[in-house]
Amino acid sequence: MASPDAAASELSSLIDCLQAEYHALLAEDAGQLQAVLGRKQQLLTDLAARRAAMGAPLGKGEETTRLLKQALMRLREMNRRNALVLAPRSAVIRARLRFLQAAAGSDPVYASDGSLAPAVFRAAYPQSA
Repeated sequence: MASPDAAASELSSLIDCLQAEYHALLAEDAGQLQAVLGRKQQLLTDLAARRAAMGAPLGKGEETTRLLKQALMRLREMNRRNALVLAPRSAVIRARLRFLQAAAGSDPVYASDGSLAPAVFRAAYPQSA
């Protein structure tokens, strides 16, 4: 059975990841964001596996429960904050993509490596009317 200290350590690492995610979002650093998201996903997977294996709360005792609840509240708030930072950027990216698709008209569309994008690309991203 896992110790409350191990769970607290994982939660602390997750808090660090959300903080790094926030800074990467603000800096618009795609490389750093990708690395942080990979680490965050691994931590979430580990926490879910730990919880499933235990079939019980992560720790016992009032103090442990209080500390874990505080960490979870902080994680929720940080995740909400990151979503607020990401939302307008996502909207801008979608608008730019629609603009580029409309500007392309019937011209060929190219992939990031310069090759001609498959016809499926146009079907997946239809032009706006």
